[in-house]
Amino acid sequence: MRPYFPFQNFLHTGVLSYFILPEYTRIGLGAKLLNTLCQEAQKKNMRSLLANVSSKNESSLNFHLKHGFEECGRFKAVGTKFGEYFDIVWFQKFLEESPKKI
Repeated sequence: MRPYFPFQNFLHTGVLSYFILPEYTRIGLGAKLLNTLCQEAQKKNMRSLLANVSSKNESSLNFHLKHGFEECGRFKAVGTKFGEYFDIVWFQKFLEESPKKI
């Protein structure tokens, strides 16, 4: 987890990057890890988290939607895997009900 940009006015938004090997999925490990990351983000006064996911990774897309993330953007055909282009889907999760004025 890191700030979205390393400038003071972006420190309230974090970017997540985490990978779980297939043999460790569907046993609750991802939810526990995400919960820990959300708690750590709140300790750092972050108000929202961003995650980017390959459009080919259905499990990760569904995981993020199930855990309160909403799609907020998409970069089309930005990568290739096995000779096929894929999109990067951006998700955002607010750690409080709605953003406050500062």
